[in-house]
Amino acid sequence: MTAALPQDAEGLRARAKLAKKWTYLLSSRTFIPLSTTELERHLLGLVERLCAGVGSEPLTQKVGREVGAALVDLNCTAPEGLQVSVEVVSKGLLGMTGLGAPDRLRDRVVDVIAALAAGFVERVRVSTLEQQEQLGRSLYKAMRQAQLDLEVSTTRNELIEGFTSTGVATTDLQATLLRVNGALARIVDHPQAELTGRALFDLVHPDEQDGLRKDFAQLTDGGTTSITQPRKLLRADGEIAWVTLTLSPLRRFEGGNQVIVLAEDATDVNLLQGQLNHQSLHDVLTRLPNRQFFTSRLEQALRTADPATGVTVFHLDLDGFSLITGGLGREVGDHLLKVVAARLEEVVAEETAMVARFGYDEFAILVENTGTTPDVVTLVRLINDKLSVPFESDGHRIACTATIGVVHRPPRDASPHDLLDSADLTLRRAKGNGRRQWELADPTRDGLDRRMFSMAATMHGAWENGELRVEYQPVVRLSDRRIVAAEVLLRWDHPKLGAVPHDQCLALAEDTGLVVPLGSWMLRVATEQAGAWRRQLGRDVPVRLSLTRSQATDPELVGTVRESLSDAGLSPGSLWLGAPADVVLGEEEPADDLRILAESGVGVEVDGFTAAPADLLRVADFPARAVRMCRPLTDQPAPVVARLLAHMLGVVRDAGVAVSVSGVSTPAQARWWREAGAETASGPLFAPAGPPDAIVE
Repeated sequence: MTAALPQDAEGLRARAKLAKKWTYLLSSRTFIPLSTTELERHLLGLVERLCAGVGSEPLTQKVGREVGAALVDLNCTAPEGLQVSVEVVSKGLLGMTGLGAPDRLRDRVVDVIAALAAGFVERVRVSTLEQQEQLGRSLYKAMRQAQLDLEVSTTRNELIEGFTSTGVATTDLQATLLRVNGALARIVDHPQAELTGRALFDLVHPDEQDGLRKDFAQLTDGGTTSITQPRKLLRADGEIAWVTLTLSPLRRFEGGNQVIVLAEDATDVNLLQGQLNHQSLHDVLTRLPNRQFFTSRLEQALRTADPATGVTVFHLDLDGFSLITGGLGREVGDHLLKVVAARLEEVVAEETAMVARFGYDEFAILVENTGTTPDVVTLVRLINDKLSVPFESDGHRIACTATIGVVHRPPRDASPHDLLDSADLTLRRAKGNGRRQWELADPTRDGLDRRMFSMAATMHGAWENGELRVEYQPVVRLSDRRIVAAEVLLRWDHPKLGAVPHDQCLALAEDTGLVVPLGSWMLRVATEQAGAWRRQLGRDVPVRLSLTRSQATDPELVGTVRESLSDAGLSPGSLWLGAPADVVLGEEEPADDLRILAESGVGVEVDGFTAAPADLLRVADFPARAVRMCRPLTDQPAPVVARLLAHMLGVVRDAGVAVSVSGVSTPAQARWWREAGAETASGPLFAPAGPPDAIVE
């Protein structure tokens, strides 16, 4: 045990200061695998022990040796570490008070520092001996294990050479065969014993000998670890044996350098592999490259094309191809695809280009532009002019055109997959403009389209997660602005894009096929809310739901409406359904379903009414509750149009059908439509869309 140290504040500060200085100097001279804080804490303990050793003569030698050994245990084994420790500790101890009589302090400090150095050296010596002993044991163990591994490896190699179907041989650097297994002898159809001593070059086809000599020369230079090449060997009967030949140097300290030769017989599968490779990269029908091959070629072209002219990618979709296959049969359609493939290749025959078929009626063209390459407009015109020339197929004269998306001179660092995605998005936009159209890629519009497609893809999950909700906006009577109904609107509280409005939600639902089940859900929610209002207010507040074309033509519409009204305990008059004019006033089965609902008391309204003469005749024959004017007419029309429209609406009212408008945003609009004879209206002028409570307050 060490003597107790004075615990006065001055003594504690002096010892802490010495430990901090020791830590700083030691860290700057040698590496110790401890943080500064941890090292300082360890060294403070050593300072405490050294101070105790100086203060107690019987402990001086013991403490000094222990501290020296402790430094080594901290990984402070470098001479610089010992030197800096002796310097800083000796000076620090001599400057402290309270460690004993001044006339004896210097001698005590010298003794403890000397013991520290001795303990340090002894600990280093012992540690070194321990490491040497451990290294010796490890070396012996490794040598023994290597000997065992060599025996196992030798046995394994003998078994592999004897039973494998791969030819195995050992040669010197001049390709002289030193050892040959039975499989190689069978591949070249020579007795195994006769092959030893022959040159490997003698077994290779003359066309391959120069290449094989170069391979051996590379191995001789020492810079190559292994070489694998397809080679042709000559059998004893003069036939060719296709092999994959691998050369790998085996360099040893005794016995000279050698080469291991592996010959994998590929004769039976070589032709089949070639056919499979071609089929995996080409379309079976047209023999054109497929998307995979096209993508690889595009990746290469982006790197190697002239930066001044770049490349151009055309993504084509044949117009009306399904009409040809549906009307004339699949064989005619296949013939058409072959003709299209040939004609597209003719268009770019003078260019460095690739024509590919992506599937069904989609094709792609990659052109590596030069100074003489026609511009995009000219190439698009040439493509459609060539495709539109009629030809004979199964007794019919047919032709086609194409809609085209074009990506012209994309950046060289563009990803091939991103580029093809852009071409596909551009083609989609071009198809939206009609047939035989084309469009140039626009990164900004690509981004918007990707966002829309992403929203459409995630809409179903958003519905399940409760991000979709139903809101209501008031439908008011224009004469006194009294609320007569609540119009149902859909909102999507998108976590990144914020509130997505009703029309955009329905458009996205149409694209994903979600619109019909979503409409049924909106109908149930709305009728339940109408029932809640009836109980709360003691009167009916009808709910009005505008149906999309898909919802209005749903064969289950009548059953869904009746079930929703029944579950909510409502009469049919509590529900107003708006349906597109072409559906309500048409002569198809959906119009009959809407007529059934109207005759049962549901308020069926004609959305998008244009007041055209033909529509006036049909609406007079349909039991519609009201017509809602199409959106362009909701703005205040010109005087001449206004007088004509007012007359037309008079005809509608005379037929017992009310007139309604939507999107009214100004008092002038509301006043004009009231004077023109409209009974009800909705829009921002009356109230923004909101939760149910906002409608009835």
